[in-house]
Amino acid sequence: MKKLKNLRNWICLLSLLLAARAAMAQTKEIVGYYPSWKWNSRGNIMTPARIPFEKLTMINYAFFYPLPDGHLVGRDTVGDEIILRGERDPGGGKFRPGTALVDLAHRHGVKVLLSIGGWEDSSNFPEVAASETKRRQFAHSCVDRIREYDFDGIDIDWEYPGYAEHKGTPEDKRNLILLLQITRDSLTAYGNRTGKKLLLTAALPAGASILSNYDVEKVTELLDMLNVMTYDLSGTWDPVSGHNAPLFSPNESDSLRNIDAAFRLYTVTHKVPRSKVNIGVPFYGHTFAECTAAYATHSGADTVHFSTHGCFYYDIVRLMDRFTRFWDDRARVPYLVSQEWKTFVSYDDEESVGHKAQYVLDRGARGVIIWEITGDYMPDGRTPLLDVISRKFGASKTKQ
Repeated sequence: MKKLKNLRNWICLLSLLLAARAAMAQTKEIVGYYPSWKWNSRGNIMTPARIPFEKLTMINYAFFYPLPDGHLVGRDTVGDEIILRGERDPGGGKFRPGTALVDLAHRHGVKVLLSIGGWEDSSNFPEVAASETKRRQFAHSCVDRIREYDFDGIDIDWEYPGYAEHKGTPEDKRNLILLLQITRDSLTAYGNRTGKKLLLTAALPAGASILSNYDVEKVTELLDMLNVMTYDLSGTWDPVSGHNAPLFSPNESDSLRNIDAAFRLYTVTHKVPRSKVNIGVPFYGHTFAECTAAYATHSGADTVHFSTHGCFYYDIVRLMDRFTRFWDDRARVPYLVSQEWKTFVSYDDEESVGHKAQYVLDRGARGVIIWEITGDYMPDGRTPLLDVISRKFGASKTKQ
């Protein structure tokens, strides 16, 4: 009887371990980019203390960027001090312990990575990546920032290798691998000394033409996650209006600019493991002036009714009663039209974000990246788009 009881105990323990493993396997990443320059936007509405950490698994703090010699500096040094060092005591005294972004995130079990680069600050990458000395300085600076702020890793947002307007060269393809390799080695070495697993991720393009400047196989080997920027797939730079982030092809003539095509580009064409790929979900949209239909000519962005910096979901919600909402069932995204203003708006709402989250579950992707998490933060603290993703992924985990 004793042997039988022990056997039952072992079976019970094994069942619990298998169940725990299955649950862990189903956990999906919700990676939210948090811009340093948003620290005082909309009346300081989304300070680090107000971030809904329980709905996220990771935050990418954006951005630091490399100087020509490889040293890293912050894009908004004022924001960096406030966000990364925390609140000061009354009267501007010492920083209050536990109020910095990373401290708050870690208290909720959320990792924080330092994102380096971005669209406006990628022009120094080619020079840094081309020099062994500068690559070493870059990697050393990454470790310094991790040591200083207790980041959990580095996210490289080089937009893009080989892109001439950002000083790109044909050698970028090879040099990117060298830069990632020395960064990976430095993070591993520092992690071994501190007993902490440090992550290396990168923001990557959605289109095949830009991706041709990457050695995808070697990039995949060096990265823990590939963050595919499946947004800005259409915008005012195009001659006609279109969807910012269609899930599927909206028409036969435009079959490549959609999330599904990008996901298949990585996982089928380049054989990247699905479990390494995060798809991009935008919490913003694009406006088109003098335009009242999809795939119609326009005169650029509507900067009369929307900010010159674009339109986030909170902007769109505020003006929703001035528009008529339509749904593109092929692309699985909504759009808005104002006949009065002659404005077309491409955006994502709760319905389309739900389809994107379900796509991640159905296709076995790693999760999502969000640009950016202040975009759906409402004055009353609600986060309607983030809530949809969190519920979808949470419900999937619970079912296991």
